[in-house]
Amino acid sequence: MKLFDRVYAYIWGKAFYDSSNCYIIQDDECVLIDPGTFKSYTNLFGLMKNDGIERVDFVFNTHLHRDHCESNVMFTRKGALLGFDEKDRQISQFTFSSDIKLGKVFVVGNTEIEVVRTPGHSPGSLTFFLQDYGVAITGDLIFEGGVPGRFDIYGSDRKDLIKSLERIRELEAEYILPGHRRIMKGRDGIDALLERGIEFLSIY
Repeated sequence: MKLFDRVYAYIWGKAFYDSSNCYIIQDDECVLIDPGTFKSYTNLFGLMKNDGIERVDFVFNTHLHRDHCESNVMFTRKGALLGFDEKDRQISQFTFSSDIKLGKVFVVGNTEIEVVRTPGHSPGSLTFFLQDYGVAITGDLIFEGGVPGRFDIYGSDRKDLIKSLERIRELEAEYILPGHRRIMKGRDGIDALLERGIEFLSIY
């Protein structure tokens, strides 16, 4: 669905909770963030086509867990360039090669994407921040109700996750676009959710 003028969100319900949500920035070129699993690919492709999106130029991953990146190949085989944090190669079951070294900012057309390092759920987790819209695409950093991402799996780190949540608070986002479940909106509400997540991790 079209969320903003150049931003699209594909939010999965219960049938696809084992696949990540997918987000697209469509400007002069098209950036797709977290294409998800093979299971959801056909649905994703159909929804994109309904929105008039038929070409993807770049695929970025918030992190390299299977549910976020398995379908990378469905787009890279058609010519899309892949970008992720190389630190996540150590925790991934895939042997992807990054075509783009992501710095602090990536610009597509007139849209500036800030690349924020937010480790914790994985060593190379990234958040993509669109200042023009107040949108933070956070992967598995935090979910509805202030539930933080898992920190009990290989490559995760609770202390890093706390620091990353604090970093996202500083962005003062109006929208959090998470890796799973519903979008969160409203700066005050988001700040409260981030605070709740930090408190939970601090006393765990």
